[in-house]
Amino acid sequence: MKINVLATSLCLLGAMAGSAVASNIVTDQQPATNEQAKRTPGQEVALGDAFDAIIAANERPFYGIVALMQHGEIRYVKSSGYGQQLAPTLDSRVMLASQSKMVTAALVMRGVSQDKFALEDKVNPYLASANLPTYDERITIAQLLSHSSGIAPQGKANRFTPGSDFQYSNLGYQVLGQLLESQYQADFSTLVNGFLKEHGVSGVKAQLGAQQGLIAGIEASSNEPMEYEVQMNLLPGGGMTGSAKGLLNYLSALHGGKLLSKEAYQAMVTPRMQRPHRWQQLYYGFGVQVNQQGIEEYSHSGYLPGYQSLSLSYPAFDTYLVVLENASWPIDERNQAFGLHDKLRQALRDALMDEAKAENNASASTQSRL
Repeated sequence: MKINVLATSLCLLGAMAGSAVASNIVTDQQPATNEQAKRTPGQEVALGDAFDAIIAANERPFYGIVALMQHGEIRYVKSSGYGQQLAPTLDSRVMLASQSKMVTAALVMRGVSQDKFALEDKVNPYLASANLPTYDERITIAQLLSHSSGIAPQGKANRFTPGSDFQYSNLGYQVLGQLLESQYQADFSTLVNGFLKEHGVSGVKAQLGAQQGLIAGIEASSNEPMEYEVQMNLLPGGGMTGSAKGLLNYLSALHGGKLLSKEAYQAMVTPRMQRPHRWQQLYYGFGVQVNQQGIEEYSHSGYLPGYQSLSLSYPAFDTYLVVLENASWPIDERNQAFGLHDKLRQALRDALMDEAKAENNASASTQSRL
């Protein structure tokens, strides 16, 4: 099925044929530094075994790739192909859907650092100066980033007083893309691709029109492959493409301080608005979900017909996980669609919290002997 993406609502959070499967737990790395040595090969294998067991026991098939990066090295890969498709590789590209927002938000924060605009600026004057549609005059750039603007389609009343509530908005990120174009006098895709190239991040791309070279995405309910022609209304909030390796490299660069100034990054990951979510106490910063329960976690999900995904970042552990599926399941069946993602997340969180506890105990033991 060919989809000409016009509706901003398409990007949410985002018995089948046999499949080709590939799995790899990477332990033959170079000698670890002191920091890397916190996780032993045995721990890596145990976590890999846990991931394998979760995928094998899941209530519906898994088609896509799971990849774990720690300390700049790929530590685990699991992939499975749909039907007669080959299993995806680390370089296989999919629609990233709403994970695109993490890139758009970083570009906006770079614009703030370069004094192109300020977070508390009203967005309308910038839009009006470029002869673009305007919205509620109270809406700020920060509110668009944090989904707290209440923005409504042109000509309709704002959904609520800006800044007073959370409502996920792809339209808000479309407007941020237009803001960037107006202030940099360049196409949004050119800005994205130039920004990523400047910082050595490959494998993530912004492109209008037909999306070529993707691994085919299948909608489970119809068993039909999906094709996309991306327009500007989707691109900033849900139309970028990427591979597992590319997304991992982006996450590592973003949270490793390579893309933004310290001040801009901190503003991006500061919790702004609590969002209703199946993970309970979850907040949204600028283009990232923020969870500070137990350990610091930054995340985002993505969903388009044919593709669904999750990324998890734990900068304190230099650990990043991506799940990129090239098959989508009914979004209203939450456990079927996202239960696998939640279980993989919980296994990783448990392992990292155990690691932190062991480190704290070792530190306390050392202190007691001094």
